Amino acid sequence: MVFGRKRTWEARGMECASCGLDLTAYRGCREVTLRCPACGKDYDLKEFSDRMDEDFEEEMGFVPMDRI
Repeated sequence: MVFGRKRTWEARGMECASCGLDLTAYRGCREVTLRCPACGKDYDLKEFSDRMDEDFEEEMGFVPMDRI
């Protein structure tokens, strides 16, 4: 945990195009990336911006980065 915030969280409703599993969001120092926990494929947040729920946006709000 970084300052009481999670480093990873499930990205509900955001599925891997390769294997169909829910993606995991990874908090970096200045960015959040989406990655499939099974095959390791990385995705850009812009691809899923229309599927981000309030919980996902709440977690992202604590990461200093350029907004989508």
